[in-house]
Amino acid sequence: MPLEPNGPGELGFVEALMKRGFINIPRMLFDYTSDLGLDYPEIGMIFAVLACIGGPGENAFGSYTVTRRNLPRDFDQVRDLVVELEKLMITRCDKVTDNEITFSFGPLFARLRAVWSEYREAYEKEMASRGPHPAVGLAEKLLSRPLSTQEVRTILDWVEELGFTVEMVEAVLREGIRTGVTRIKYLDSIATQWAQAGLQTPEQVAAYLEEHQKTEARYRKATQALGIKRPLTAAEQAMMERWYGEWGFDDDVILQACEQAAGAKNPLQYTNKVLESWLQEGIRTTADLDRLLAQKRRTAAAGLEPGRAARGGRKGSGQSNVILKREKKDDSYYDVVFKRFGE
Repeated sequence: MPLEPNGPGELGFVEALMKRGFINIPRMLFDYTSDLGLDYPEIGMIFAVLACIGGPGENAFGSYTVTRRNLPRDFDQVRDLVVELEKLMITRCDKVTDNEITFSFGPLFARLRAVWSEYREAYEKEMASRGPHPAVGLAEKLLSRPLSTQEVRTILDWVEELGFTVEMVEAVLREGIRTGVTRIKYLDSIATQWAQAGLQTPEQVAAYLEEHQKTEARYRKATQALGIKRPLTAAEQAMMERWYGEWGFDDDVILQACEQAAGAKNPLQYTNKVLESWLQEGIRTTADLDRLLAQKRRTAAAGLEPGRAARGGRKGSGQSNVILKREKKDDSYYDVVFKRFGE
C-alpha cells in the first residue's frame, strides 16, 4: 500500500494497519538483520508470510502447515512466498501441493546459530587476549583452586548481567566461605538474591547481612522456646515475619506468647492465635502486656469482692439460715407421751 501522493496517505495507511491487525515478529529479524544478510525485499516476504499465518507459533523452530481450506484467500500467496524463500535459504518446504504446504524457518535459524557461534568465538578470543578478568583471578585465589569454564562464565555473568564490581564478587565469595558452601550454584543464588534486593556495594551487603543475622537469631529464640527443632517452612517463616514486621511485637512479647504455646499440638499456630488476641487488645511491648495482665488481675479481684459482699449482706439482712428452735416442753409433757405409748 503506497503512501502519498499516489497512495492513501499516512492516516489511511494507519487505518488499514489497524484493520489488518498486528503480528508477532521474531526479535532476531531486528537484532541480526545485517548479520543474517537479509535485505528489505526478503524481510518483506517473511513479514507477509507471518501476517497470513498469524505470526510465529509457540515453537518458532517447528513446522507450519497451511491448507487452502484454512486459508482460502491467501493460500496461493503464502505458498509462492514460501517456495521463493526456500530458494533464498530462509525456509524449508517439507510438503508442497496444490492444497497444502508444510514448511519451517529451519535454514534461517541455522544461519542465526552460525552467527551466534561467530560472535562467541570472537568474544572468547578477545577475552583470552585480555587475560582473565580480575574477578576470576580473585575467585581462584579465594577458593584456592582453578575454576571450570562454567564457573568462570557464572562469575562473569555477575559482572556483565548483574552489574557487580570486583568488590561485590569478593563479597559473594566470602559469604560462601563463611557459610562453608562454595559450590557455584550456591554462590550464584547468593549473587542473584543480592541483586534482587538491590545490593550493589559491600557496605549495603554488610548492612543486609547484619539485619538478616538478627532475624535469624529472633527465629532461633522463638523456635527454641516452642521446642521446634526442624527447619521452618516458607509459610511458617512468613507467619513469623508478620509477628516482627507487620504486627510490630517486641521480641520479649513474642517469647512470652511462645511460652504459653509450648507443648501445644501446633505451637506455631497457637502462638499466632495468642498474638492475634494481643494485637486486638493493643499490645505491642512488654510494658503493654504488663499493663494488660495487671488490669486483668484487678478486674478479677474486683469481681471476687462484690460476691463476698453480697453473701455477707444476706446474713445481715435480718433473715437467718439457722432453724428456729421450738419451745421446750416440761417433763410432765414427756411423761404423758411415754405413758401413752407404753399403754
